Amino acid sequence: MCLAQVCRSPINYTGNKYRILPQFIKYFPKNVNKCIDLFTGGATVAINLIAEEVVAIDNNPRIINLLEFLKKQDYCKLIKKIDNIIDIYGLSNSYKNGYSYYKEYVKGNNGLKQYNVEGFNKLKKDYNDLKNKNTNKANLYLYILMVYAFNNDIRFNSKGEFNLPVGKTDMNKNNREKIKKYIDICKSKEIKFICKDFRKIDIENFNDVEFVYADPPYLITDAVYNENSGWGKQEEMDLLKMLDKLNDKGVKFALSNVLQKKKLNLKNEILYNWLERNNDKYFINKIDYHYRSASYNKKNRDGLEEEILITNYKLEE
Repeated sequence: MCLAQVCRSPINYTGNKYRILPQFIKYFPKNVNKCIDLFTGGATVAINLIAEEVVAIDNNPRIINLLEFLKKQDYCKLIKKIDNIIDIYGLSNSYKNGYSYYKEYVKGNNGLKQYNVEGFNKLKKDYNDLKNKNTNKANLYLYILMVYAFNNDIRFNSKGEFNLPVGKTDMNKNNREKIKKYIDICKSKEIKFICKDFRKIDIENFNDVEFVYADPPYLITDAVYNENSGWGKQEEMDLLKMLDKLNDKGVKFALSNVLQKKKLNLKNEILYNWLERNNDKYFINKIDYHYRSASYNKKNRDGLEEEILITNYKLEE
């Protein structure tokens, strides 16, 4: 397997690997027919994998539904629908009007925030009030909310409500190009999206799977997906047991994770002990970790997180 030129997903999702994905290129196995992206998130890795078949799995139904919805769209028709909703809610459209059109609303470093705040909050309320979040309307609303939200991110509170404030940007040229490339990629390869907890995946059905990439929530980070107890020690241990079983079946895997945060004196003891027990089977490669412009606020950007890529095969240069 190799990766073509890295393309950005239209969905910004916490912990996405876009900025460091090129470093993985030389470490993934080549000539793969079927592979699995086990924690696909915004599908940044999945859409860049070159294989006959890519299966992208995540346990967040909103994200999977949105990825599947966008995958099936005709770009030109989709853009017309998006622009129509933008007009209805009175949101900025710098692609059509030019950024200078909104200059009287731009204050300091807030970009288009002041212009969009009222329409954004109305759209957010209307989305959260929808009973069915898996309709075309709901997916359109969610996508537009992400584009206009803080850091172009997606986040839900414990009640399942979209809860980010308005951000600085809008449906500009860059966002339009990302969604067009995503649709084109999905039409050019076989990529299947599945909403499922990784623990409910039957390992025995992996006979035709040649490679599994796992990028789980990191146990010792303070990202938003850890705020509501979404990932803990039990989940970490369950994943490592699954990877052991994959190894026993002869399936190649690559695991992204953070082993330690030096300045905060934190270490993922579960991961560390697992690697110690399997030091003759698994290989570690350090990744240059730079999330200075990541899609989430880190409480401590100087935590010196040690990002690693663990494989059960020798790294292919």
